[in-house]
Amino acid sequence: MERIYLNDWLYNAGIVGFLRINSHLYYVKDKKLFSKDENLLKIGDNYIEIDREIFDGFTDRFFDYAFNLYGRYNARLEEFKKFLENLNNETFESIDKDFKNIIKNFTLLKNKLGDIKAKNSQELKDLIEKAIRILKHDKEEFLESDVQIFLRSFNGQKSFLNKTITKDRKKKFYEDFEEPLKTDNNQKDKKLTCVICGERPAKKDTNYDTGFSPVFGLNKDAVNFAWNFNTKLPSCDICEVIYFCYFAGLTELNGKYYFVNLDDSVESLMLANNLFKEELEKSPENPFIDFFTEYLLRIKKSQAKYTLSNINFLETELKETLPKVFSFNIDYKTAEFIEENQENLKSLSKSFFILPDETRVYILTEFLNLILKKDLNYGLLYKIFKSSTQDKAYVSNYNLQRLMIMYLLYKQKVGGKEMDLEEKSLWAMYMQGKNLLERLKDRDAENKIQSIAYKLLNALKIGDANQFMDVMMRVHMAYDLEVPSLLIKVLQDKDNFYLLGYSFLNGLLGKENKLQEENQ
Repeated sequence: MERIYLNDWLYNAGIVGFLRINSHLYYVKDKKLFSKDENLLKIGDNYIEIDREIFDGFTDRFFDYAFNLYGRYNARLEEFKKFLENLNNETFESIDKDFKNIIKNFTLLKNKLGDIKAKNSQELKDLIEKAIRILKHDKEEFLESDVQIFLRSFNGQKSFLNKTITKDRKKKFYEDFEEPLKTDNNQKDKKLTCVICGERPAKKDTNYDTGFSPVFGLNKDAVNFAWNFNTKLPSCDICEVIYFCYFAGLTELNGKYYFVNLDDSVESLMLANNLFKEELEKSPENPFIDFFTEYLLRIKKSQAKYTLSNINFLETELKETLPKVFSFNIDYKTAEFIEENQENLKSLSKSFFILPDETRVYILTEFLNLILKKDLNYGLLYKIFKSSTQDKAYVSNYNLQRLMIMYLLYKQKVGGKEMDLEEKSLWAMYMQGKNLLERLKDRDAENKIQSIAYKLLNALKIGDANQFMDVMMRVHMAYDLEVPSLLIKVLQDKDNFYLLGYSFLNGLLGKENKLQEENQ
């Protein structure tokens, strides 16, 4: 059995990719990974262990996975079928143009079709039908060609990816990888050990352009960066093929590729990347925050601080000679804050408000977005309360108050700001708002709630503490209520002003303004 330990992020992406390509050998149950055949694959804590028999049939699995990921073949078939459905005299020119644009960038199909001129709808129909027949009849050839084109961006021109290889690409892959890996028949360097795993003997004469990614700048064109102009790199055949699989561990978004890197276990690494892929398919607009939101809700509280502070997102662009790699992660203080407030955060998981354009905005997602960007401002609270005055906020008063307490705790613990406010101060101000609400009801003045709320909300929007104080004093005097002593703190500090102001407004609005529960 060969052990493959977690390593650098690209190697980890290779492990995820290798497992995805061999997905027939494991299953997921209760958010855990289980091997179906431990004689071939064992999933340890920070490693996987494989028998070389796992490579039996690896060529077909590798090509099929890359082919399905590329997606060009099936997409073109569907497009051509649509062309046939829509083809008539009125649409001939536009379909003819679209068809030729596709063929122009599809070299193999273009060569097989030959002349693609069409004078009328019937000739174009015959041409499209011919293209469909060719695609279906020569699918295996298109599969090999498409995989070669797709993977060159990831792995340069190693093995079957070399431009000189124009046919029998699977055969070349089988000869270079599957057969020698399965039989342990690669020639080994008698002196050198693999620099990656540090355990297995190095494969003889491994070059930068064999088994490594351009993301690392490791290719023969980068010889000037190599020590003594030597492009040899001692690597074993197992580590080489793991790097070769990294493409399958990445997730594509708008032409860029992403990887969620964790160093605590293979299981968490695999599940995190699968989750990110799922969230991207559900919500391509904002998958990062949706991922963190869902991931937070899934992991155990005891794991949250450690796991979140050790998670990294890697973004790479493959079009450049030496692609850029960007990384961002959650700092320890933010991870600690998330861990300590996990229950409060979970309470907001179903809460949302609706914007004037009818967009639904989830409060937990927006809040996490702000703290991950280190830009926790009070605009979110304004939007929630603005929506609530229009009966479009689906969050309970209690959970909204918990949100404001998290604002306070974040400012203090992550922002490092010294504030003379406590949680009880926010609850006290909330109760003052409730008291005013009850007095207005007693005086049959419920119709005044909306007007008072708008005036206070406008003062909070523009950050005018004096205007807020003026409204508060007038209202309390008009209804024979004592002016809250906490208002003194409003004038001392902007954060005090916002947190106390919104807490008061939360109490004033209450259910009487139809601030709605999340589960409705």
